[in-house]
Amino acid sequence: MSTDTIDPQTAEAEGVEVELSRPSAWLPAGSFRAAAPFLRRPYEAAAVRWKPQSLYPRDGQVKGAIIVCYIDRGLVIDRLNVVMADLWSADFEDLGNGGLMRCALTVGGVTRVDVGEAASMKARYSDSLKRAAVHFGVGVSLSRVPQSRLTVESGMLRTWGEGKGRGAQVTQKGLDYLRARYEDWLVVAGRAVFGDPLPHGDVGEAQGDDADDSPVADHHETSGLLGRLAGGEFTIRQQAGFLRAAGLKLPGAPTAQDVADATSVLTADQAAKLGELLDAAKEAK
Repeated sequence: MSTDTIDPQTAEAEGVEVELSRPSAWLPAGSFRAAAPFLRRPYEAAAVRWKPQSLYPRDGQVKGAIIVCYIDRGLVIDRLNVVMADLWSADFEDLGNGGLMRCALTVGGVTRVDVGEAASMKARYSDSLKRAAVHFGVGVSLSRVPQSRLTVESGMLRTWGEGKGRGAQVTQKGLDYLRARYEDWLVVAGRAVFGDPLPHGDVGEAQGDDADDSPVADHHETSGLLGRLAGGEFTIRQQAGFLRAAGLKLPGAPTAQDVADATSVLTADQAAKLGELLDAAKEAK
C-alpha cells in the first residue's frame, strides 16, 4: 500500500511503516488523532523569534537579560492550515475584564479553551489563539527550549535608557547565537521528543506577523509613564497595583526596588494598559 494515500493512524493500524519526515504525503490530516504528531512538531530556527523578558541590572546599569523564544500568530495559523486545512475553527469571546479574551479552538472536532490577555483587541485575539493552540501541541516545544541569557558586554544585547526608562533588544550577533543554540537543542533533545521541524518556508529575515506580540515599548514613552507612576502621587502599594493590573508580576509585599525592577522592561501592550489605568485614576480624582 502506498503511504501517499493514507494517514499515520491508518498506516500504523495496517502495519505500514510511516516516514514522518515526509509530512506532505498525508497532510492535511483527516482527524485530530492523525494530526497530533504534526501539530506538535517543532519550528525551524528561522521561524522562531526571541525577545528580552527581563533585565538584570548591576550598579544601576543593565548588564544582561533573560531571553525567551516565541512564535507569531501567523505561524500558529499556518500550522493549523497545513495540518488540518478546513477542519479547524476558533471562536472568540471578549471577557471585558482587564483585557481578557477567551478562545475556544476546535481541531478535528475536539475543542479546547484558554484565555489570553493584552491591552489591544488585536493582541488579545493573538494571545488567546496561541494559548489555546498549545493545548493541541502547537508551539509546545518552545517551552522545552533551555533559557538563554545574553550580556551587553558580549555584543549580543543592545540597551538604552536609564533607570525606569531602560530597554533592550537582541542584536544580530545575539540572534545568530540563539539560532545556533536552538539548532543544538533540536539535535540533542528536540527531534527525539517532538520530531523533525515542520517547515513553513521560513527565512531568518522574514517580516513575520509579530506586530501584536508585545514588543518592548519605546523607552521615551515608558519614561513618561513611569514618571507619572513614581512622581509621588501614589504609594508603593498603589504603584504595584497599577503594574499588576497592566500585566507585570511583583511579590506580595513589594518594595520600591521591586517596582523599579518590574518596570525595567515594559511591553507595548503593558505600556498602553498602564497609560489607560493612570488616565482613569487621574479622572477619578
